[in-house]
Amino acid sequence: MSEVRTVGAGRAVEWFKGGWKIFSASMANWVLMALAFGVIAIVLSFIPFLGMIVLYLLMPILLGGMLLAAQKADQGREVEIPDLFALFKDASKRTPLLILGLIMLAGAFLSMIVLGGTMMGSMSAESPMPSFGATALILGLLLAVVMGMLFLYATPLVVFKNASAVDAIKGSFDACMKNFAPFIIFMLIYMVLSIIAAIPFGLGFLVLLPVVVGAIYVGYKDLLA
Repeated sequence: MSEVRTVGAGRAVEWFKGGWKIFSASMANWVLMALAFGVIAIVLSFIPFLGMIVLYLLMPILLGGMLLAAQKADQGREVEIPDLFALFKDASKRTPLLILGLIMLAGAFLSMIVLGGTMMGSMSAESPMPSFGATALILGLLLAVVMGMLFLYATPLVVFKNASAVDAIKGSFDACMKNFAPFIIFMLIYMVLSIIAAIPFGLGFLVLLPVVVGAIYVGYKDLLA
């Protein structure tokens, strides 16, 4: 893997601008791709327990397909809806992406245990409700930051650098640590845009998902390509 480059905090805004440019190159196909992703996620969410496991396993493969589409758009080539499923046919990348999804699932499960244990401990200690709420909020934010650092660039490192799942996670964390300010700004922008996207019955995510994937691709190129 190549060494991590460091950039200024303001580059996070440029990543989103780049993501919008990638999205605007083929809006209709990107929206249909995001719709297909959303339908898969919704269908799996109706399957108790097993559906969530399958969704976590498939998520890096589907995200990887969208990253390949982002690369095509960046290179001036046409984005196609089947790009979403392109990596299901690539065994050399499919396997590490499945492992990456399994690690993501384990991380999410561990985060739930830590957060749940902290909440139960706060309740048993009969701490005041404001203190209890603040503790849960702070811990939740810290866990979200750590998970984001571990996995933000893990999928593109597997897809574009042929990294193993473990090496990709290490590379993502290293890139985010060395660029902590732009990483935090990236996450804050994403949170604000997510709130806005959720207002019109969640339909805004049909635009936000491709834009964020494009922004991740542009950020990856900036820091790791």
